[in-house]
Amino acid sequence: MNHLKHKYKSTFILALIFLVLFASWISLVVTHSFIINNLDSFFIKIICNTNPHNIAFAKMFTVLGNTSTITTITVILFLILLIAKKNLSASFLAIVMILANLSNLILKNIVQRPRPQVKHLVYASGYSFPSGHSVGSAALCGVLIIFTLYLIKKRWLKILLIIILLSFPILIGYTRIFLHVHYPSDVMGGFIEACSYLFLTLAIYKYLEYKKDLEINF
Repeated sequence: MNHLKHKYKSTFILALIFLVLFASWISLVVTHSFIINNLDSFFIKIICNTNPHNIAFAKMFTVLGNTSTITTITVILFLILLIAKKNLSASFLAIVMILANLSNLILKNIVQRPRPQVKHLVYASGYSFPSGHSVGSAALCGVLIIFTLYLIKKRWLKILLIIILLSFPILIGYTRIFLHVHYPSDVMGGFIEACSYLFLTLAIYKYLEYKKDLEINF
């Protein structure tokens, strides 16, 4: 019982840290902080170039992070989990994705940050902060990492899957910066946002497990 109590409390603390960090990040972006400006300039200089092979890769890979793509994958995975009678996993997936994407939509219209004022290499509409591609891909992969930690027993396979799942949103974020449709701070903000709702949802599930309303085994 004490072990379960420690697990949900530590997860709540982690969620709180990310929520505070995200709120602070929003404040820095809204106030045009020199920290954000310097960070954006630093990473843009490192990431962006005119190499045609890099441009071709970025244009191809970034599609995997489109809202339609992430939503389709999420719905398919949700249905598979329901068919497999993994209702707990299905509900966890749905809650995290809904919270992260709904929050992103609301924040975009509150902050109303314009996209970078340079030629975009792919079409992008709407406001810039936070990056929807980053939020969606990070939230989905975060859920899959949680499932991996709970369900995969073989250590080598668990490590391999986690590396792949971590790499995917990072590459998606890279393409959004490379293609000039997002600032690095948009991408980082999206990652922080996704982690906030991932850990908050997990903390609630752990709390319910502590109260014996459910058993988390996904």
